[in-house]
Amino acid sequence: MTKKLAQFSIVILLLSSCATSRKVQVIQDALSKRDSINTLLNDEKTKVDSGLIVKDIVEKITSTKLSFNTMNAHIKVDYQTLDRSDAFITNISIEKGKVIYITARGAMGVIGLKAKITNDSVLIYYPLSKKVEKRPLSYLQEIFKIPITYTILEDLIVGNPIFVENSDIVNYKVNNNKLQVSMAGKLFKNLITLSEDNIKVLHLKLDDINVNQNRTCDISYSDHVATIQNQFPMSRDIAISSQSRIEIHMEVKDYTFDDPLKYTFVIPKQGKRK
Repeated sequence: MTKKLAQFSIVILLLSSCATSRKVQVIQDALSKRDSINTLLNDEKTKVDSGLIVKDIVEKITSTKLSFNTMNAHIKVDYQTLDRSDAFITNISIEKGKVIYITARGAMGVIGLKAKITNDSVLIYYPLSKKVEKRPLSYLQEIFKIPITYTILEDLIVGNPIFVENSDIVNYKVNNNKLQVSMAGKLFKNLITLSEDNIKVLHLKLDDINVNQNRTCDISYSDHVATIQNQFPMSRDIAISSQSRIEIHMEVKDYTFDDPLKYTFVIPKQGKRK
């Protein structure tokens, strides 16, 4: 009898233990599910928060472009296509939104051309031949193979990012401690890479939305210097590919903002218009 009672007691204890274990497991499962839900909610909240942070960073970059009334600059330009290459020393004066004056000298210091660019036209003067060409602003699109407006040309010269306004953020990631943001606009997909402090634009990669156009544009910015209200890149490398390829290296040697225009000129009256 005592032996049977002991066996019965052991069975009861085992059953009780199993029931308790099942209860503990149910509670643990519930806690685990709750923790998973909280983790998921926190992850979603993190995504939302980080998305808002990225959006704020990009909006700050695009809304605080380097602003100026006038600019004077001395820029070394290296230019290369599939069949030719050249180097120029250029003097540039810009009155924002109105006119760009460009004087380009070759290796021997001889002035090769002078160009006056406005919102609707390009006026080119060749001092050696005394020839003058007047073209519509769309002529620049034939050269650069991307849709150039007067404002975009100013941004290229000054070093502001292009084709970032009115673009939607598609995704973003951190690569080598640098934020990369993919955006999509009406004309281009734009991959923008920022510095580790999210202040300087280091690289833009433009790909045409229309795959049949097969246009790409790579712009790298470096050697930034601080201005009163932004960062000014002293070096830019631009590579544009379409049916052909153009590579341009710009190195700013000297510049001023908001001083009187320094490199203006007047086309001689004896110039022959084409």
